Amino acid sequence: MDAQPARRTADDTRRQIIDMAVEIAAEQGATAVTLDAVVARLPFSKGALLHHFPNKLALLEGVIDRLASEMTAAVLAEAARDPNPYGRNARAYLRAVVNEPATERDVSIGRAALAACAIEPSLIPRWRAAMEVLVADDPEDPAGKDDALMLRLIADGLWMSDLFGSHEVSPEQRRALLSLLTPGSLLTDAYEAGAPGEAGV
Repeated sequence: MDAQPARRTADDTRRQIIDMAVEIAAEQGATAVTLDAVVARLPFSKGALLHHFPNKLALLEGVIDRLASEMTAAVLAEAARDPNPYGRNARAYLRAVVNEPATERDVSIGRAALAACAIEPSLIPRWRAAMEVLVADDPEDPAGKDDALMLRLIADGLWMSDLFGSHEVSPEQRRALLSLLTPGSLLTDAYEAGAPGEAGV
């Protein structure tokens, strides 16, 4: 007897809807992400879509949650390769941006995400909540906390430059940013100045 095709689960349907919304955002921008535009590309009814996302805002929330989850996962994967826990997630945040320069698709999706947050400011706390996961293990001493913030702001600035081409950053210059993570600078200095109970970078 031929194997029956696997039945699609509710999670599968939700994932497929968000996948398509992200694709539309990448192709046409945030304003093009509508319920009708998404369902027109999917093999099921609008009723199935409305069951998961009753309106456009709910759909955009799903998109932002997906992008934030992917960002968080990339940083945590990078952090897992760092043996020193002192400021690990902050270093990983910068490494993730430096090591993965934005592709053309990334740029389109990033711009769409920013536009969505501008159109619907209620989306901003969802992104902030995801980023709070990454700062949970930041050093508590003032110098270390400030340096962790500085690394993230550098990474965010590079990401924005990637999205809008505001600065020409060569591969060599990207790699040079990682010198901020070497002994003698930033989080290492904070440790050497007396961060309690941790090994140096």
